[in-house]
Amino acid sequence: MGAWGSAPWHNDAAADWFGDVFAGIDIDARIGDALEHDDDYDRVRAACYLLAVLGHSMVWPGDLERLDGHLERGVELLTEMIEPESEFRELWEDDPEVIEAVRAEIAELEARLDGEGDEGVSPIS
Repeated sequence: MGAWGSAPWHNDAAADWFGDVFAGIDIDARIGDALEHDDDYDRVRAACYLLAVLGHSMVWPGDLERLDGHLERGVELLTEMIEPESEFRELWEDDPEVIEAVRAEIAELEARLDGEGDEGVSPIS
């Protein structure tokens, strides 16, 4: 078995398994579609969650060349959601817990863009 680290996806068998699990799913199309609907906040946040969790080079079930674009778009949309006077904040009545959760989601996507998290287990719970 080829292994190069301690994370659950740092070996050939796991990489193959992830490929098998996601076979037939066009994750790029699904994520891209979700990120086109910038006013569908729940959908955007769900797509961004998948990007954070699956956005590792050995796990991502889509085109790695498109991953950074998805991550950047996710950061852009989540950032817009927590801008003062945004509709999202109005819907959530400026709930500080929700705003902090979105900030954490932004940080996670930015970490993926910086290549962080590929070394170990993701802190997302």
